[in-house]
Amino acid sequence: MGAERILGSAMTCEIQIAMPRDYPPVLEGRNFDVVLADSSLGQNPDEAHRLRASGAGIVFSTLVDEELAGLPTWPGTAVVAKPFDEQQLVEAVRNAARVNGIPDDRA
Repeated sequence: MGAERILGSAMTCEIQIAMPRDYPPVLEGRNFDVVLADSSLGQNPDEAHRLRASGAGIVFSTLVDEELAGLPTWPGTAVVAKPFDEQQLVEAVRNAARVNGIPDDRA
């Protein structure tokens, strides 16, 4: 996956990939510093609740240009375009980690 390759080469971190249909037990079974999720999950009330409850920093990805300015129900949360611009993705994840109290040397 593109995000895994980009983040794995730019950061010292453990990465776990889960498809939207498979991610609920993964999210509930572990603590994550940052979750990169498709923007559709942030717009679904049940999924948004699950993401907020995780306590992780959140970064959304999208194919929809209009969403790049942000999701109305997630003010201040980064939304990055797919396909990913490497620098933009790395910066968004680092910022989400900082907001969540993770030092720069871990993100």
